[in-house]
Amino acid sequence: MDGTTLAQEVLTYLVGEGIELSEDLEEAETVLRDRLMAIGAQALQRHLETRKLGYEGSSRPCSCRESQRFVEYRPKTMATLLGEVTIRRAYYRCGSCKTSSLPYDERIGLGEGQVSPGLAKAATLVAIQEPFAPSSQMLYELTGRRVSARTIERLTQKVGTLAEQEESAAAERMKTWEAPAAEVTPERLYVAVDGTMVHETEGYHEAKTATCYWETADGKREARYVVRFASAATFAAFVWVLACRCGLQTAKQIVLLGDGAKWIWDHIAPLLEGAICIVDWYHAMEHVWDCGKRLYGEGTVETTAWVEAIKTLLWDGNVREILTRLEMQRTQTPTPTSCEALQELSTYLRNQDARLAYDKFRAMGLDIGSGRVEAACKSVVGIRMKRSGMRWSRRGSQTTLSLRVARLNGQWQALWAKLPLAA
Repeated sequence: MDGTTLAQEVLTYLVGEGIELSEDLEEAETVLRDRLMAIGAQALQRHLETRKLGYEGSSRPCSCRESQRFVEYRPKTMATLLGEVTIRRAYYRCGSCKTSSLPYDERIGLGEGQVSPGLAKAATLVAIQEPFAPSSQMLYELTGRRVSARTIERLTQKVGTLAEQEESAAAERMKTWEAPAAEVTPERLYVAVDGTMVHETEGYHEAKTATCYWETADGKREARYVVRFASAATFAAFVWVLACRCGLQTAKQIVLLGDGAKWIWDHIAPLLEGAICIVDWYHAMEHVWDCGKRLYGEGTVETTAWVEAIKTLLWDGNVREILTRLEMQRTQTPTPTSCEALQELSTYLRNQDARLAYDKFRAMGLDIGSGRVEAACKSVVGIRMKRSGMRWSRRGSQTTLSLRVARLNGQWQALWAKLPLAA
């Protein structure tokens, strides 16, 4: 039967059911979608009814070295992308250790819930983009399937737990320097690190964020991410794993970008041997502006002129000249507040030192701004985790972010292939 004939039969069927399609395109396609999905659910159930789901004979080996005996086919009703379906699968039980099993559930990763893997995948895909309640409504509008916000949250945490555990296991292997295989081999690899605060039930905590990015042969930029609520020392292992996957071992040039935070240079830089370390230009200029405002006031002509003079020297890599000027100005400044501002800027510049050689970095064609990771803080973390009124549990925040990162890093299908609902 060709498609045209089958389509006509569908229309005839609808007429027989008393359903008349209107000329309104959106209304017609919604009616057709819902009716065809209902038919699909019936077809799926009939198809599965013809199979001996999970049947492995009258007995199967048990972990206790005895045998599990086939008892019966047990029903399970669940929501699928097509609609509600009831399946019957083989149930086994060991008379010795009393262990029972449902081989079909184990094989396809059904888990204990009432949602099929296909529908769960769709639900969690929406949930890593939007809050759980809107996700429920959006899922219904897109698929016609209703899944409660609480169920979507539970599914997200369950699948996200596996994603989080995969990240942690890879980071743990850094203790033996067991590097993951490189997925790409760029010549120049940027590693940019930053952090952003997320409101959790016990207060605000920093979601440390790293992005590795590079330029492809056709001139496009690609990026991968990791986000963890962790100490600097612990987070360093996650950054190392991500960098290894992005070609750390083979890249001819590694560039580490960050703000002035000491933990970045103390914990991340040592793992990226030979990396060119650069303080984000805009972050350095924030310190210059802060000093200028404290010296001459907010929005004054004097502040702008002073900042522009320092900016020109910094842009050209003349940090020593800046330090000399600051010291001279400090000795000529009568007020403690101004002296303090000048001293703080001097200390900041001395601590960063070679990481401020912007003239050399620009000559090498390197990025001098950490905009990529700042954008990641917003697009990876903020857009999902920092909506008005949100307060997260630690488990909820990390699992949601780990699942979101798995999607953004192209690991979505591989994660679902590990049957996370049955984990």
